[in-house]
Order: sequence, then C-alpha cells, then structure tokens
Amino acid sequence: MSAVLRVLGYIGPKLAQFVFVVLATYTVVFLLITFLPGDPLLAALASKSGGDTIVDPEALEKLRQQYGLAGTPWDQYWHRLGMLFAGDLGVSIATGRPVGDMIARTLPNSVEIAGIALVIAIVIAAVFAFLAFLAPFRWLRNLLLQIPPFGVAIPAFLTGLLLISFFSFTLGWLPSSGSRQPGSAILPAVTLALPVAAILFQVFSAAIFEAQASQHVFTAVAKGVPPRRIFTAHLLRNALLPTITILGLTIGYLAAGTAVVETVFSRDGIGRMTVNAVLARDINVIQGIVLMIAAVYAAVNLIVDLAYGVIDPRTRRSGRAGSSGRAGRNRRPRPQAATQEVPA
Repeated sequence: MSAVLRVLGYIGPKLAQFVFVVLATYTVVFLLITFLPGDPLLAALASKSGGDTIVDPEALEKLRQQYGLAGTPWDQYWHRLGMLFAGDLGVSIATGRPVGDMIARTLPNSVEIAGIALVIAIVIAAVFAFLAFLAPFRWLRNLLLQIPPFGVAIPAFLTGLLLISFFSFTLGWLPSSGSRQPGSAILPAVTLALPVAAILFQVFSAAIFEAQASQHVFTAVAKGVPPRRIFTAHLLRNALLPTITILGLTIGYLAAGTAVVETVFSRDGIGRMTVNAVLARDINVIQGIVLMIAAVYAAVNLIVDLAYGVIDPRTRRSGRAGSSGRAGRNRRPRPQAATQEVPA
C-alpha cells in the first residue's frame, strides 16, 4: 500500500501539471481569438467567399450558434471548455466538417514523418558522438564535432528543395510530393531530422565528454577497458539524462517543422492544415490544432518526467520527500552548450 502511495505521490503532481498546461493553452488561445480586432466569423466568411460578404443578421446568428461563437465571451469560454472535455473540438468554418475528424485524418501523416525524423536524428547524433569519441586525433575529433551543427544553420525549406532536386528530379529515386506513394515520407523526414539531429548531437556530445572526465571512466581506462566498452557501458547512461530532456523539448520543434516540410513537399498533415486554417481564418481549426499539439507536448514531457524516475533513482527519492515536484525539477539536468573543442 505504501508503495502505491509513493507512486501516486510521484505521478500525481506531474498529471496535475499536464492538465494545467492544456487548460492554460486553451485559455490563452481563447483570449487571443476573442479579443483580436474584428469579427472572426465575418473574417472567415469573407476569406471563404474571396472578398467582402453580406450576411443576414438572423443567418449570421445561426452560424454563430453552429460554430460555437454565440453569446458573451464568458459564455463562449465555458461552452467551448465543456465541448473540449466532451472531446468535441467544434466545426470548421471553412469546410463545415468536425475539427476532430479533420485532425484524425491528417495526424497519421504528420506522426509518420515526425517519428521517422526523430529516429534518424537520434541515430545521427549517436553515430557522430561515437565517432568523435573514438577519433584518434584531436583535429579529427573537432572536425566531427563541427559537422552536425550545419543542420541548424541551413533552413529546412532549403534542405527540402535540395533533396527534391537531387533525389527526385536528378536521380528519380523518391517522389517529390504527396503522401500516398511508397517512400514519400523519406525526404520530408530527412529534412525534418537534420536540425533535430544537430540539437541532439550538441547536448549528447557535451554530456559524453563531460562524463569522460569522471573518476569511474578514468579507472576503466586505467584497467585497460576497450574504448567501445567504455562508451556503451559507462558514458551512454550518463549522457542519457540531458538527451531525454532535449527529446521532450524537440517535440515542439517537430510540430512546428511539419508546417514547413509538409508545405514544401505538398503532403497532407497537421502542419499544412494549420497553414491553410490561418489563411482561411478558421479559428475553430486553429484552436483545435493548438490544443492537440499542447496535449501531445505535455504528454511527452510527462513521459520524460516518468522516465527520469526509472533512469535516475535520485528523482524518485526527491519525489518521496514531499516537495516532489520542485525537487524533482531541480534535479533534472539541464542541456549543456556544445563542446567546440575537446581535450585530447
């Protein structure tokens, strides 16, 4: 029984934080939509018709009730919040379809390229960090450390255009657009993975070389343990904590990056639907997508917090200490800056 209470004491504050993030996001989005200048419904109708539109007041009131925009802002806030708890994200002003159905139709395409991109980014970061660790010469190690940051420096749309030009138009190996052809997710995933890999590599390599200076690694080197064994058995676990922290933060970057990548590659997905909703001033779709992304972001960070309890026993002990939330957070390692030059 005490073990169950300890687990609940550790998970409870994090679940409360998850609910708070979603509610705070809903409140901020609602305030932005409600108090922006102009009538959002008239703006959406004008955008839909391609110019100014004249609507009968009675018909306009029916449309407000249909799209959940009737009543005072206070009434709308609680009405929409009730719909959110019921799993109803409203109806799109531009298409007339339920927002939940639109998200459910396009979400798998975005999850596909985001998942592949995350795997590619982790592999690139781990391989480059491993090669830099084994590099026998200082200049070679520093050269390997300088290569991945190029992924951040190059804009995603430029990377996508270069990949399309080479692999689609020159070699003809992969499709340049769409989401239904085999292999159509590879180029968008690579485009999305390069900047994420650069971020992960900088944190991962900094943690690796910091752990390399620790006493237990020095002892392992003195005993003649092979470098590969030292990397896998002594350095990876220490480098895992800050890397997991960055993994949680990169979810937001991946969600934002899909807007650019899906537009460049003409793929159906959450990012492209967001761009179209902004252009059409479809506030119901915009609000639904923002809430969905906030829920995913909060859920991933919740999983990261729970993973800390498994990887780092100190976090579990701090969680049992009472002020678990603050203590656990304070013990959470922070991302570190890239190591530009490494001692030989």
